[in-house]
Amino acid sequence: MMNEPFKNTLNNIEKRLEELTTIVSKRQENLFNKVIIDNDEFQRLFRISPNTADNWRKQGLIAYSQINNKIVYKIEDINLMLDKHYRPFKK
Repeated sequence: MMNEPFKNTLNNIEKRLEELTTIVSKRQENLFNKVIIDNDEFQRLFRISPNTADNWRKQGLIAYSQINNKIVYKIEDINLMLDKHYRPFKK
């Protein structure tokens, strides 16, 4: 039989894990259900640095909108970029 402090500790850990699972689930919303994403989301999606994102914009690889210092991308433009650079599997 478990002693009471150990049981309480396990219950607290279980409660915290449930809270964290809920938080992670909410943050993992499907980006592609959105119409636009911001630059931070874009960088996380492609696992690229801010400099790489900036280079892609300067090279014209990805269309974007900028309002003051805020940069956003249309999901449809991201899909166009992916389609344009798609290299099909060759047997």
